Amino acid sequence: MLKRVNFKKGKKLDLTHSVSIERAVLSSIIFRPDEIFSAVKILGIEDFYLKAHQDIYRIMLELYNQDMPIDEDFIRKRGVGLNFNDSILIDILTANPITNVEAYCIEIKEDSKIRKIQDLSKKIPKYIAENVKSDDVLYNLQKDIEIIENQNLIDAVTTKDLISQVISDMKKAAENGSQIVGQPSGLKALDNIIGAFEDGDLIIIAARPSIGKTSIISNLTIKTLSDKNGVLIESLEMPSKKIMMRLIASKSEENLTDLKKGLVKNKDAFNKAIKFFESSELIINDKSYPTLTELQSRIKGTLRKNPNIKNVFVDHTGKIQLLGKTREDIEIGQISSMLKKIARDYNIRVFLLQQLNRGLESRDNKRPILSDLKNSGNIEEDADIVLGLYRDSYYKKDKKKESLYNPNQTTVEDAEIIVLKNRDGSVGTAHVSFEGRYARFQDKKNEEPLIIEFEK
Repeated sequence: MLKRVNFKKGKKLDLTHSVSIERAVLSSIIFRPDEIFSAVKILGIEDFYLKAHQDIYRIMLELYNQDMPIDEDFIRKRGVGLNFNDSILIDILTANPITNVEAYCIEIKEDSKIRKIQDLSKKIPKYIAENVKSDDVLYNLQKDIEIIENQNLIDAVTTKDLISQVISDMKKAAENGSQIVGQPSGLKALDNIIGAFEDGDLIIIAARPSIGKTSIISNLTIKTLSDKNGVLIESLEMPSKKIMMRLIASKSEENLTDLKKGLVKNKDAFNKAIKFFESSELIINDKSYPTLTELQSRIKGTLRKNPNIKNVFVDHTGKIQLLGKTREDIEIGQISSMLKKIARDYNIRVFLLQQLNRGLESRDNKRPILSDLKNSGNIEEDADIVLGLYRDSYYKKDKKKESLYNPNQTTVEDAEIIVLKNRDGSVGTAHVSFEGRYARFQDKKNEEPLIIEFEK
C-alpha cells in the first residue's frame, strides 16, 4: 500500500500531498492510456502537488484532446523546458500501475482541497491587519469556500448518457398524464401555462403589498409537502408563527381570523392539518434583514442537513440587508444570482418574492409587467419564471381600507397569476380565485350554468 511522503528526520508528516500516489496515477495512465477517462472526470492540473507532475498531466491532457498516443516519447518531446526531467519521468515509469485509478484520483483531489483550505486560513490575519469590515471578510471567504466546495468530482456526461436522461424524463412525463417532470403548482390554470416548476429553477413571484405573495407560498408549500418533499421558508418579513397559522388555515379551510381567536369550526379537518404539518419536513426561519452572506450560509446549511428539501421560499428581497457598497440594482442582482446558483448546485426550486414598483399604480392598466420589478434587469436575467399577481378588487376606487386583504371576507375574489417570463415555455394569464379567509389561491369553479335535460 502506498504511503504519504515523510520529510527528513525531525520534520512533521506532510498531510497535504502524496508524491507516491501522484506517481502511481500518472504511471497507470502511461501504461493504460484509457485510464485518462477516469482521471479527467476528477482531477484538474492544479490538483497535483508537484509542478513536475502538473506539467506531465497537462501534456497528457493535450495528447488526449488531440487523439495522440499518451506515451513516454511524446511526453518527453513536449516536456522540453518544463519543470521535469528524465529522472522524474523515470520515477513515474518505474512506479507500479494501480488497478483502482479512480480511488487514487479522489485521494489527490482531497489533498488538493485541504491545501486550498490551508491557503484560505492564511487570508484571515491579512484581512484583520487591513481592518477589513467583518461583512466583507465573510463575503470574500464565502466566495472562496464556494470555489472549494464546487471542486467536487466532475462526472463527464456523455451524449449517450444525456439522451438516456432525456428519454427517462419523457417516459416519466408520459406516465404522469403528459405532465412536465417537476413540481406542479397545484393550480390547474397556472400548470396549463408553465407545465411545472423544474429542478434548478429560480422563480420570481412579484406583486404590490397585500395582493397575496405570502398566500401563494401557502399553496405551493402544501403541494410540495403533500408530495413528500421538504420545504424551507425564509420569512424575512412575517414571524414564523404567523406563517404557520396561515398554512393551517389554508390546509384546514378554517377562517384565519377565527383561528387567531381560538375558534375552530371543523375539529377533524383542523386536527388533520396539524398532523399533516407535524409529520412534514417544513422549516421556517424568520430572522429579518439578514446580510446576503448570512442568508446564503443559512440556506446552504439547512439544505446540507435536510437533503429532502426541494422548495426554498425567500420572502422578500426588500428585507435583505444591502451593504451599500455598490449600486442597489447591482446588490439586488447579487441576491438573484446567488439564489440561482443555489437552485442549480442543489438541484432544487428557489422562489424569490419581490415587491413591484409604485409606478404601476399611475397606469390605467395596473397588471404587472416585467419592467415593474424593482431593479428588474438582473432579476429578470437570472429568473427562469416570473409570475405577477393581480387582483382587480385591490385597485377599485371605492374600496375601503379593510378590503385590501381581509381574512374576514367570505367572498371569493377573481385573481390573476400572470406568467411574465417562462424561459422554457409560453407566457399568459392564469385566471384563479383568491380566498382571503383561508389565505390561499384556488382554481376557479366552473361558473357555467348547470343544464338539466328532462326526458320527454
